[in-house]
Amino acid sequence: MKELERIENGLKKSKTLLYKSKENGLACSFVDGGLVVDSFVIEDNVLADALAKKGVNGVVEGTNFALLRTNYDWFSLHVKSKKLYETLK
Repeated sequence: MKELERIENGLKKSKTLLYKSKENGLACSFVDGGLVVDSFVIEDNVLADALAKKGVNGVVEGTNFALLRTNYDWFSLHVKSKKLYETLK
């Protein structure tokens, strides 16, 4: 999944994640020092739901951002296993 790779790269290069629900998915922007480092739309519903639960009011920053960055492998595994479960249903 390309979106998981972009999230991982964005977490490494920024300090804040902004997201907003749109009709075609979840628009995400990684911000560092007031500048947008990367911006893209997540169309996968499983990934969008999991990521949206990590923040408050469309923002992941501070402790929540640090936890997502350090525990990204578990987050990724969680998303992949949920996706597999939905595929097998």
